[in-house]
Amino acid sequence: MFLTVGEKIRQARQQFNLKQGSFRNFGITQHYLSMIETNKRQAPEQTLRDIYDAFINLTNGEIESFYTFEEFCLPIELQVSRWLDQQLNSETLPQRYEELILVAEKYSLAQYMISIDERMGEYYFKVQDYLMMAYYYRRAIGNSLQFRQNPASLYFKFGRCLRKIGKYDEAVVNLCLACTAGKELTEDSGLVCDAHIYLALTYHRLKEYRLGLEVVNELLKNKDNLKEGRYVGTLIVKELCMRRLEGAEKSRKYLYELLDSDILNQFPSFSHYVYHSLGWNYLESQKYEKALEALQKALPLRPKQLDKAITTLLIGRIYFEIGQYEEAQKYYSETKETILLSESLRTKRLWIDEQLDLYCKLNQIHQVKELFIELKSLVDIDKFPESMLYELKTSMYKRFEGLSPLRREEYLFLYNFFTS
Repeated sequence: MFLTVGEKIRQARQQFNLKQGSFRNFGITQHYLSMIETNKRQAPEQTLRDIYDAFINLTNGEIESFYTFEEFCLPIELQVSRWLDQQLNSETLPQRYEELILVAEKYSLAQYMISIDERMGEYYFKVQDYLMMAYYYRRAIGNSLQFRQNPASLYFKFGRCLRKIGKYDEAVVNLCLACTAGKELTEDSGLVCDAHIYLALTYHRLKEYRLGLEVVNELLKNKDNLKEGRYVGTLIVKELCMRRLEGAEKSRKYLYELLDSDILNQFPSFSHYVYHSLGWNYLESQKYEKALEALQKALPLRPKQLDKAITTLLIGRIYFEIGQYEEAQKYYSETKETILLSESLRTKRLWIDEQLDLYCKLNQIHQVKELFIELKSLVDIDKFPESMLYELKTSMYKRFEGLSPLRREEYLFLYNFFTS
C-alpha cells in the first residue's frame, strides 16, 4: 500500500522496462541507484530531482501520470500519515479499526494510535454505547501516557462524556486529571479553564455546591486569564452553586452583573446562557412572568437544537405551574423528539419527569402507558438505558398517590403494566 522512495523508483523503472544502467547518462550510477532502491541510502532532494528528470526523458513524460515530483519524493511516514488523516475523517472508521491500528503500529505513529482510539470513543458516545466509549477513551489515554504525550485533552473529553451520561464520580476524576495535566501545556490554557468550569458543574450535579464554588472562585482570582468569554461561563456556574447555598434571590445578582457589564457586548454569543439561567432562577423563585420573559429572550439566541429544546421545555414547565396544561403539553410535545434522541441522559430524564408530572396531574393513565411503550422502543435501539426505564417504572405508583381516587380497573391496569 505504501512505498519508500526507493521502492517507487524500482516500481516505476520496472513499469517502463528501464535498466538501472539507463540512468548512467544522467549522472546516476547503477550501484548508487541500487543502494537507493534497496533503501540502503537516503538520496538528497537534488538527487531525487535528477532521477525524476531522467524518468521524464526516458519515458517521454509518462512518469508524470504516475507521480508528481512531490509524490515521488514523499517519505513513507508522510504517505501513511496523510492516508490515516483521510481515514480518521471517514464514516467507515469503526469497521476498519483493526486495519488502521495495525498500520499505525507498523510505522510507529503513536499520535495516530491515540487519535484512532479517541475517534472510536467519540463514535461510541454518539451511538450511545457507553461501555465501548469508555473502553476506547481509556485505551487512548493509556497510549498517550505510554508514549509520553500529554493526555489533558483526552481526560477532558472523557470527563465531559461521563458527565453527560450521569457518571459524575468518574467524571470528577477525569476532569481533575485534565486540570492537572493541562497545567503542563504551554499553549492551550483555555483547556485548563474549561476543565475547571466543567469540574465545578459536575460538583453541582453531585450537590457538592461548596466544592463547585471553590473551583470557580479560584478561577475568578485570575479573571484576566479567562479569555474568549470564559468569564461569563465561570460566573454562570458560580450563580448555580450560590443558588443552592444561599437561594435564588441572592444568587441572581451574578446574572445581572453580567447583563449590566460590557462583556456581553464583546461576546454576544454567550447571552443565551445568561438569559436561560436567569429564566431558570426566576422559575425556581416562582416568579413565572419574569421567568417567561427571560426564557423567551434566550430562545432565539440558543445556537443548538438541544439548547433550544431545553429552554422550550422550561417554558412548558412555567405553563404547567400556572395551570395552563394544554399550553404546557404543546411545549413538551415540541421538544420530545429532540430531547429523547439526544445524548444527554439528564436532559432525557428531565423531559420525562416533566411529562409524567403533567400526565399524573391530569390522571392520564393511558398516556403514561403509551410513553413507556415508546421508551421501551428506544431501549431496543440503544437510545435509552434500560436501567432508567426500570427506575421510572418502579417509582410510578408514587406519582399517583394523593390524586383523585382511581377506579378499580384503573388500579388493575397500573398494577398489570408496572409489574410486567
